[in-house]
Amino acid sequence: MRDRKLFVGAGIRRLRESRAMTQADLATQLRISTAYLSQMETNQRPVSAAVLYGLGQLFGAEAGQLVSEDPDRLAADLREALADPVFSRQEASHVDIRALALSAPWLAHRFLELHAAFRRALDAGPVPNPAIPFDAAPGETPRDVSAHPFDVVRDFFHYNDNYIDDLDLAAERLAARAFDGRGRDLAPFVDFLQTRHGVRVRDLQDDDPRIRIFDAKSRVLSLNPALEPTTRGFHLAAQIARLEHGGAIDAAANHATLRTPEARALAQAALTNYFAAALVMPYGLFAAEAKRTRHDLVRLGHRFGASFEQVCHRLSTLQRNGARGVPVYFVKLDRAGNIVKRHSATRFQFARFGGACPLWNVHEAFETPDRILVQQAEMPDGMRYLCLAKSVVKPPRFHGGPGQRYAIGLGCAISDAQHFVYSDRIDMRGRTGVARVGINCRLCARIDCAQRSAPPLSRRITLDPDARATLPYDIL
Repeated sequence: MRDRKLFVGAGIRRLRESRAMTQADLATQLRISTAYLSQMETNQRPVSAAVLYGLGQLFGAEAGQLVSEDPDRLAADLREALADPVFSRQEASHVDIRALALSAPWLAHRFLELHAAFRRALDAGPVPNPAIPFDAAPGETPRDVSAHPFDVVRDFFHYNDNYIDDLDLAAERLAARAFDGRGRDLAPFVDFLQTRHGVRVRDLQDDDPRIRIFDAKSRVLSLNPALEPTTRGFHLAAQIARLEHGGAIDAAANHATLRTPEARALAQAALTNYFAAALVMPYGLFAAEAKRTRHDLVRLGHRFGASFEQVCHRLSTLQRNGARGVPVYFVKLDRAGNIVKRHSATRFQFARFGGACPLWNVHEAFETPDRILVQQAEMPDGMRYLCLAKSVVKPPRFHGGPGQRYAIGLGCAISDAQHFVYSDRIDMRGRTGVARVGINCRLCARIDCAQRSAPPLSRRITLDPDARATLPYDIL
C-alpha cells in the first residue's frame, strides 16, 4: 500500500537543537541542501526515506520516535478535547489545530494530558476546596488526578502507530528461523521450549482459575487445560517471547512516557503480547496472506492458528515503514459500550470520553454472535468506512464460572474497501444503506438523528413547551 507522507519538522528541529547543530551543520551531515532541510523543519515538505535513514544514523533510537509523531492523529485528539464545554463555544479551526499538532507536538501532548487530568478530577466527584482544585486543603485527602496506567499504556501504543519495529522484526526473524510454516500446529512451540530452553509444558489442575503460570526454577510452564487452541498457542508464544527477547521487551517498556512502575509493568505485558502476536503471525507472511485472501478474517485465522480477535488486532499493527498494510481501525468493546482496546490508522475517530455512537454496527454484534456484520458508515466529516463487527465469546472454564463476551470492530476507508472480501456485499457507490455514524452524541453535530442521547456541545438548543418532535429540543 502507498505510504503516507511524514511531516515531522518539529521533531527534526528538536533533534538538531539537542546536539547544538545549525541547519547548515545537519544539512551537511545528511548531504542535502540547507533550504531543503529548512522546508522539512517547517513542514513545507515531507521527510524522505533517505533523510529518515540519515537521521537514524546520526541520532540512533531518538530518530525512531519521529515516525510515531502523527499530526493527523494528534489533531483528531485535540479536536475532541477542545469540544469540551469547559472551553469557549467558539470552535477552533481545523487549520489552527493541525498547525499546533505539526509545529509543537510536545505542547499538544501536554495540553491533552492536562485536559485528561481535569476530566479525571471531575469524574472523582466534587472538589473539596474549589480554590485548590488538584490538591488538598489542610486536613483533606489529596486527590490523585494522575493518568491511570492503562490509559498511559494505551496512548503509548496509540502514538507509536500500534507498531513496535524492533520487536516486530525480531519476532519475524525468530519465526522464519524456528517456526517457518507452523500454521495451526502447536507442537513446534512446545518442542522449541523444551529443546532450546529446557521448559516443559503441562496442564494446570482442572479447578485452578489461573490461565498460565511459569516456574523459572523448575522450568515448567503450566497452562489451563480448558484453553482453546488459538489461546493456548498465543500463551506458548508469549512465553517464548519472554525467554528469547525479555531484555528487549523490558527496554522498550522503559519509555519516557511510562513514568510509573505500574505503567511499565503493564507495558511489559502488552509488549510481550505484541511479540507473541508477531511470532504467531509474522509480518511479511501475514501481510501477504491478508492481501491474497482479500482480508478474509476466517481464512487468516485458519492459516495462522489465530482467533478472530488476534487476526483483527494484528491487522491494525501492519504499519511498517515501506510495507504498510491497508490502514484500518480496530476496537474491542464490552456489552456496556466501554472501549477495552482501540487503534485507528484511518481518520476514523474514537471518543476518548463517553460512549460510542449507537448506530455503529459494533453494538449490534452482541445480538448476532455467529455472524460478521458488514456496514457502510458515513462520519460527520463525509468520510465513509467499511465497518465489520463480530461478537466473540470466551466461555467459562468450568461449570458456573465467569465467561466473557466482547464485540470486535474492524474497518477501513471506503476507498480501500475493495481489498476486503466483505465489500462484495455492499453497494459502495450508492446512497442507500449508508449508516450516518458519529463519534458520539456530544461530538456529533447532526440535527436529525433519532438516536441522539444528548445535544451536541458545539450547538445551541431551544425548547418549545407547546410542541414536541422526536427529540425534546431543537438544535440550532
